[in-house]
Amino acid sequence: CRSRSNPNDRRPWIEREKGGVKLFVGRLPRECKQQVVRECFEEFGEVLEVFVIASQAASGVGCAFVRMGSIEGAELAIADLHEQRVVMTEHRELGPMQVAFAKGEAIRLGIDEKEEILPSFREARQKVEEHKEKKHFFEAMSKQQEMHEQAMQYHQAMMQQTQMMAHQAPMLPKDELVTLIKDGQRQGGQPFKQKWWGFCDQAWDGKRDYDPSHHPPETLAQFVQMVTLEYSMESWFRRRFPDLPDLPPAPPQGMSPPGMGGMPPHPGMFPPGGKGGPPMMMGH
Repeated sequence: CRSRSNPNDRRPWIEREKGGVKLFVGRLPRECKQQVVRECFEEFGEVLEVFVIASQAASGVGCAFVRMGSIEGAELAIADLHEQRVVMTEHRELGPMQVAFAKGEAIRLGIDEKEEILPSFREARQKVEEHKEKKHFFEAMSKQQEMHEQAMQYHQAMMQQTQMMAHQAPMLPKDELVTLIKDGQRQGGQPFKQKWWGFCDQAWDGKRDYDPSHHPPETLAQFVQMVTLEYSMESWFRRRFPDLPDLPPAPPQGMSPPGMGGMPPHPGMFPPGGKGGPPMMMGH
């Protein structure tokens, strides 16, 4: 590299004295220090010199020159680093670094001059924007995956609690079951009332009576089990089951997995007339 007889070697004398093979390194973060660049290139051979150019660009993109001790090391560095490695992960939005032979080096070394050509400023900026878009895309995908997993964990825990409540319902005392159904009539609105009326109309225990206190606990527990899925998250329903495990943090709205929208109406649960009030109470 130091021969003065090479007609293609047009470097200044000081450059010839330094020897080695000079590389240009582009798309470096403004905060990138000389030692960081040196350690990166030392993977491929002896590094004789590193010169980082202070960037004043608004984009925050800087560059440097690296002098490798051998052409083999220079070629290995280009093959492994160019458009492939991000030198500082906290600035990955700039994209991977660019590495090429410095101006005049390829001709001097008898290598294709194209090895010195890097994208134009416009092309380089376009690359940076593409890498930013990819970063934002993968960050959004990762966030969506986290939210989906959180939603799945939450709803799995909900289903576990629902199953526990359905299992515990037959063990509740009759007065607790009666209170729960009366709470549902007051706080569950017309849909809960219609479910209760429709259930009573089936005369499961031989009685078409809408007063829950007139039914045996087995019948009341059966109804509670039927409506557990739909009302298990209501506070008036849950307080009758004090020993439930805590739920994980709730997912953001709109992340509910399919199939969690409530229990479909049970066949025959609604009285004739659909949304009307209960028919005339019948005696025992």
